[in-house]
Amino acid sequence: MKKIFSFLLMSFCITGINAQTGIKDSLKLLLQKEQADTSRALLLADLSFEYIESKPDTAMALALEALSISRRTGFIKGEALSLNRVGNVYNVLGNYPKAMEIFLQALKINEKLGNLDGIRRNLVGVGNIYFEQGDYRQALEYLFKAKALAEKINNKRSIAVILINIGANYYRLKIFDSARIYTQQSYDVASGINYVRIIGGSLINMGDIHFETGQNNLALEYYRLSIPYSKKEENDLRLSQTFLGIAKVFEKNGQYDSVHFYAKQSFLIARGKGFTKEILDAGSFLSSFYKKRQNVDSAFFYLEVAKAANDSMFNQQNVKQLQNMTVDEKFRQEDIAIAALKAKEERRHNLEYVAIIVSLLTFLIFFLALSRSIIVKQKFIKFCGILGLLAVFEFINLYIHPYLAHITNHSPLWMLLILIGIGALLVPLHHWLEKWITRIIIEKNKKLRLAAAKKTIEELEIKKE
Repeated sequence: MKKIFSFLLMSFCITGINAQTGIKDSLKLLLQKEQADTSRALLLADLSFEYIESKPDTAMALALEALSISRRTGFIKGEALSLNRVGNVYNVLGNYPKAMEIFLQALKINEKLGNLDGIRRNLVGVGNIYFEQGDYRQALEYLFKAKALAEKINNKRSIAVILINIGANYYRLKIFDSARIYTQQSYDVASGINYVRIIGGSLINMGDIHFETGQNNLALEYYRLSIPYSKKEENDLRLSQTFLGIAKVFEKNGQYDSVHFYAKQSFLIARGKGFTKEILDAGSFLSSFYKKRQNVDSAFFYLEVAKAANDSMFNQQNVKQLQNMTVDEKFRQEDIAIAALKAKEERRHNLEYVAIIVSLLTFLIFFLALSRSIIVKQKFIKFCGILGLLAVFEFINLYIHPYLAHITNHSPLWMLLILIGIGALLVPLHHWLEKWITRIIIEKNKKLRLAAAKKTIEELEIKKE
């Protein structure tokens, strides 16, 4: 345990919290200089993300401004990103049906664009909604899809976020070994890029895991180590969660004055910022705490607050609305998977057909060119060569199309330019092959004609005799 503490304290010192340039300040400075609407929309969306867990009202205002600019200028990618930020705010505030609606709206846009980073972002959002609803297995399904996309595009920040969320789901499933592994991986990735928000979040989650496994002192140390990171990020959501975690540890240790102080801090932060889930958690804890102390008035007050927060998040209408959207999205994802399988199978068949055509044309040309008894016209060979060129080009197009679409982000202009480049390489090769085969055919035809002429002369001479 001492080694673990030493490692954590060392990492705390070398992470360089104070050395990190304030992301919010940098984004604000860029916004002051930027004039282009598309760039401003992206910067506003990024700035919105930085305020989600500290000032959700500000985050919402920035996201809506980015959304307005994107829609006004027809910037579809910016619209999808802005919608995702709006969904993030609704999620933090506990409005899960609205968050799910927005995330799915953004997901459909990104799927049409083929924007893998956007799809990854939306999958994480949907996974987080399932997490908040207690459907941890479904949440993990979305998060692992998002993880594969994040690794494909090598987005380290996203990988760190996804890993911490995967760890949180395993924690809720009480699979603590997996929870610890993924949380540690998240901490390692975040430390490698000095991602303060996730470093702090990973330490909080480690505190939760150790608390649940009965290691109270170690849990308390993790919670305390996370506080400077949360304060540096002005992350009030994380601070509220941390203070409640510390209160629970002190309750186990029988230090009731500290329990009251930290639980109250957690509640005040949550209520001041409108974090509904954290209001529910802190309110429920304080109600139980005061009930055990025989303080009926305070217990009743916090019970009512917790009940109001619970009703806000989980009233019957919201639950039904969320269930309907969940079912619809599940069917939609199944349809997408089936369509993708059909498209893959169809593409495989097309590749096979074109490959057969190329093989047959190649065999025919070389057979006729190298045949010892057939005279071939150059025009026929030229015609077959053109067919072969078209078939080879189509085969290459079919084969590289999915990769080309990903690289160019489905841009018709770039796809056309790359295909023109491929064609520009194939045409000289085709001309070279055509000349080579034509030369072989001319020489072969001359030999065949010479042989035929000799044979005819011999036959005439025999008749004269």
